[in-house]
Amino acid sequence: MKITVTDSPAAADEAFVIDSLWQHNAKTTPVDIHPLFLTLRDEQDQIMAGLVARTWWGGLEVQYLWVSDACRGKGVGRDLMLSAEREAKKRGCHMAYVDTFDFQATGFYEKLGYSAYGKLGDYAHLHTRYYLAKKI
Repeated sequence: MKITVTDSPAAADEAFVIDSLWQHNAKTTPVDIHPLFLTLRDEQDQIMAGLVARTWWGGLEVQYLWVSDACRGKGVGRDLMLSAEREAKKRGCHMAYVDTFDFQATGFYEKLGYSAYGKLGDYAHLHTRYYLAKKI
């Protein structure tokens, strides 16, 4: 046996490792993981903002939230988050969580009712990553 290291894994290999972990977890509690993807598009069908998340085991895991410069400060991020939370509730979720850096959106999430439950500093020897959650 040997360990291999790569920064460009084959999609099938990566999926195998992830699926194998979920199969292991399913021995304890059935896995109900489902992707959740929201976008805001303009009249030309260009994506102006988007949210990438997944729901599982009663939680909404927000992985990425991006809002274009043209849409910032107009409530778009808030609308995407609230829409994701509504969909998560329909899916039976009771909590939501996200992480962000000190230079990104900690205050934004706090205004939406999220509270920090942890932090990890020293990213690039400069930044702190915050982990936030809330009941939905």
